[in-house]
Amino acid sequence: MNAYCVKKKSAFTLIELLVVIAIIAILAALIVPAVNSARAAAKSGACRGHLHGLGIGFRLYLNDHGDVMPVAAAMPSLKLNDEPSIVEALESYVEDKRAFRCPADIEKNYYESEGSSYQYVTIHGGQVVGQGFMTKRFGESNTPVLHDYEPFHKDSMNYLFADLHVGDLGD
Repeated sequence: MNAYCVKKKSAFTLIELLVVIAIIAILAALIVPAVNSARAAAKSGACRGHLHGLGIGFRLYLNDHGDVMPVAAAMPSLKLNDEPSIVEALESYVEDKRAFRCPADIEKNYYESEGSSYQYVTIHGGQVVGQGFMTKRFGESNTPVLHDYEPFHKDSMNYLFADLHVGDLGD
């Protein structure tokens, strides 16, 4: 055996280790925005699902009240009048009360202060569906009934329209 042949143990050098850490950091930086975007889309989808459930509650309410929209306060916490909240008007028609909470309503938490993350368009109160000013002018599919209090979803808002479909104003 040759005296000059000495086996070296293979190991990572500091440079190799730093390169691997840098690659992992770059991959994480690329993945985090995609994960955040997917999370926001999931919250928006859940919000739309909640509004759909509230739309079913509205339909049940309307069936029991001759298609007359409920009279309810836009922001019950302001106590501007004695009108009930939309939650109180629909509570016996909506089985899961969590439907009144948008998952993206985090920052100002309207759910805690108003009882709902969704604002009722009070101009419809006491009117027959399809007979109000807005629905006659714009049609039921373009007349909002409930909507997010604020643009919780990346500068957009979800709406429940008078024909009870859910979307945004661009739908």
